Amino acid sequence: NTPAAESLSSAEVERRTQSFNARKALLRSNPSLYVSKTRLSIRQLPLFVTERMLKRLAVYAIRSFNKEVKEGSRDPLTADELAEPTEPAEEEGDIKTEAQEHSAPKSKGKGKAKKIGRDTGVKQAKIVRQADRVDPVTGKGRSKGYGFLELTKHADALSVLRWANNNPEVGRLFEEWWKAELEDLLKIEKQKPQKDVARSKRIKDELQKGASVKSRGTLIVEFSIENVQVVQRRAVQQHEKRSVSFYPIVIAVD
Repeated sequence: NTPAAESLSSAEVERRTQSFNARKALLRSNPSLYVSKTRLSIRQLPLFVTERMLKRLAVYAIRSFNKEVKEGSRDPLTADELAEPTEPAEEEGDIKTEAQEHSAPKSKGKGKAKKIGRDTGVKQAKIVRQADRVDPVTGKGRSKGYGFLELTKHADALSVLRWANNNPEVGRLFEEWWKAELEDLLKIEKQKPQKDVARSKRIKDELQKGASVKSRGTLIVEFSIENVQVVQRRAVQQHEKRSVSFYPIVIAVD
């Protein structure tokens, strides 16, 4: 009974209602489960969408949401929504922003640690892929049509959800970004010392064909249901990975 629901087909409304009921039942069934405030579950993704495109969607959605708020065409987030709650993952230690994760470690030697990249507010962009089927264009496992976006702030995650959920504009953006990604893949292929003619042809054919494999409908974006134990294990693994990747190397000079 909302204006947004009126634009949906009865099948789309049914899918979203079933999802809501299934999530309620799941949360009741296991006390270790909770609704994340920073990680989004995104379904009905076109099969050509990559992790890079999903990350682009998050950045674009946050900017568009803020722009629409400034123009007065959308309600701003409330004070409660802007407040940053603590999630179970943070109990396991240091969860850094994307920019911090890519920063070089500080050492006592010459020069200062140089920061690489910029803080986009996106902690993780993940497409769930099939292990037994490989996409001939990307070389990765074939997409299952859904994925996850983890943001560093609850307010950013909420902005992405409100802008991208059931937004028909997202499909057009994905098609534009897919074309740009194919062009980048083609450039990389041309720069390789040993050319893969067959792969280059596949990418060119895909460029000419365009994004033909579309999703069944607009995106279904929801805050994902997380398991406390799994989240804590993931946090420890991320912390250990950073410790190994950015361990400072000290060279003694006599």
